[in-house]
Amino acid sequence: MPKRKAYTVREKLELVTRMRNGEAQCKISREMGIPESTLRGWLKDEVKLREFVHTVQDDDGLRRKKARLSRDPTLDTAMLTWFVQERQAGLPISGPIVKAQAAKMNKAINGDESEFVASQGWLWRWQRRHGISQAKVVGEKRSADAEGAARFPPKLVKFMEDNSLCGEQIYNADETGLFFKMLPDRTLAMRNDVRKTEGYKLAKDRTTVLFCVNKTGTHKLKPLCIGKSAKPRCFHHVNMETMPLAYTASGNAWMTAAIFTEWFNKSFVPSVRRHLRERRLEEKALLLLDNCRAHPPADMLRSADGNITVMYMPPNTTSVIQPLDQGIIAAFKRRYRQELVKEMIISDHDVTQFLKAFYLKQMFRVAGRAWEGVTPTTITNCWMEGLGAAFPAITDATGDDNDDTDFLGFSVDEIRLAEGKLRSQLDVDETLDRFLDEWAIIDESCPVTGQLTDEDIINEIPCAVPADAADEEDAETPPLPSPAEVVAALEIGLRWIESRDSGHVKVLQMADFLNTAKAEQLARRKQKKLTDFFNAK
Repeated sequence: MPKRKAYTVREKLELVTRMRNGEAQCKISREMGIPESTLRGWLKDEVKLREFVHTVQDDDGLRRKKARLSRDPTLDTAMLTWFVQERQAGLPISGPIVKAQAAKMNKAINGDESEFVASQGWLWRWQRRHGISQAKVVGEKRSADAEGAARFPPKLVKFMEDNSLCGEQIYNADETGLFFKMLPDRTLAMRNDVRKTEGYKLAKDRTTVLFCVNKTGTHKLKPLCIGKSAKPRCFHHVNMETMPLAYTASGNAWMTAAIFTEWFNKSFVPSVRRHLRERRLEEKALLLLDNCRAHPPADMLRSADGNITVMYMPPNTTSVIQPLDQGIIAAFKRRYRQELVKEMIISDHDVTQFLKAFYLKQMFRVAGRAWEGVTPTTITNCWMEGLGAAFPAITDATGDDNDDTDFLGFSVDEIRLAEGKLRSQLDVDETLDRFLDEWAIIDESCPVTGQLTDEDIINEIPCAVPADAADEEDAETPPLPSPAEVVAALEIGLRWIESRDSGHVKVLQMADFLNTAKAEQLARRKQKKLTDFFNAK
């Protein structure tokens, strides 16, 4: 008789998890060659198995085993079963809820005379035994209308067939809130850190950003940023056409119907026409939108010739079928945080000083690099995730594209510098990866629209603040340098570029900047008069 395989405790727990998820014991028995009685025994001893393999991760990378059994295995098992059941139903569970349920179950199991107390210490030990950690609930997938989401793709397919549209002509737009220089308000800290609960002032500078992409990912429109000030001081002397984001303003930095209508007519329609002409396609397109209160009715969003129109997705379905919500915006935000950390690394200031001097102009540059880094493959994958039933499956020979993989990453020195600044400024023992993970979802609940007042509705004004107000009260606008100063600086920059292994493209770009500055300097020279050559006596 062949010797039966000896399963490790972790392998046993994997099989127990499969049984907990509803997989039949007979199926696992046939597949693995394990008697059903053995599987039932492992399921019965689940608590002991989890306690045995529980490990604690030290900051230096070492792992140590810790097997501390529960004083009441029956209650412990009952609480775990209840927790798994409730989470499978999608219900959010907090610590107080767990403690209240534990007291209720203990009374049912052990009676009124039990001395059990559902304390914070008991909750902490129970969580550690079963590997349960706190997670922030984001999104709306649990409350989505599954039937409405299933009915929309066939409707979209029919519209595309009736109007002879392809994926290149289908667009999606959506807004998101962005706390563009806020740090996380939660962190991990050493157990013996006496200052781990000390906080710092949060920079709650908020904007709303509107993104728009087509299905193929070949056309990413310039994002629209909505701030509170009509004329921020940091944009003085700046040609906004050269910025990677467009800018407008409203009283609360929220999207309004007037702003969206202006963006659709003056930005979306001309940009789409230009892109389709370059692709030699008919100038027809469809924009998919969610049912946001700031989006006007579909009959108000139409090009003059009626070839560029809008279609609204069913209510309560955008969290599962809207492409931008399936990972495109999330990819942008993670890249934005990574680029912001890089900016912080190369600065000579600590975190607080750096963020204090980080204005909208700097944010635009960081956001522009982040949006540029979201690849067409990522965009296409997110479209297929949300509306794959409306488009034929596309096989990509290169495999899935992941924004985390095509990001070049931080060097060892950059990671060391970033973590050093975080520890010195925030008094925490935090790694860069964990910091970015926590940071990436900090503005998930940031509002992008609000209830308009009667005055706003009547006036339909895109900006409800004084025209001379500024977002950054402490921002100073330095005077523009003279052409001679620009030429001198660019000549130094060109010599520096030529001395490095930067490639010929950067050298040509710097030389082109220098020639442009010299041409402007020459144009500004005044023709001398004959009397200028005589000294006044």
